[in-house]
Amino acid sequence: IPVGVFVNEDLENIKSLIAKLDLKTIQLHGNENDDYINSLKINTNLKVIKTVSVQNISDFKKLNNFNKNDYFLLDYKPEINELPGGNSKQFDWSILKNLKISKPWFLSGGINTDNIVVIKSQIEPYAIDLSSSMEKKLGIKENENINNFMEKFYNA
Repeated sequence: IPVGVFVNEDLENIKSLIAKLDLKTIQLHGNENDDYINSLKINTNLKVIKTVSVQNISDFKKLNNFNKNDYFLLDYKPEINELPGGNSKQFDWSILKNLKISKPWFLSGGINTDNIVVIKSQIEPYAIDLSSSMEKKLGIKENENINNFMEKFYNA
């Protein structure tokens, strides 16, 4: 399923792109709030993934600020001067143990063939986002990386 990824994008611009590209799912990776999400979802079947940046367990309180999204994406909290995503860095996944989240959630940040076994056996997210770890260079996915990951994923 193609997913449109946006960071603090103008609401009307996103609505235009959703219509133009016939997007069914979008990921919001910025400071968007529930009102913004609700505005996108009015009269549509659009699914919204809201990213929450995580550094420590107190960051999970931010999940309570969102009711209109369909999914959460838990990602590494970027440092100053880092991109809001795509850093191939992970937060301390051990803080996810025994965490109860009211909606299905995706895990993102630093996922690769070396840690897929840990993800499958200990974390068990609804889905994973591997984007930047599959790139041979910025924005260019490497088929070999994707194939190696999928093979290890299904054999783990």
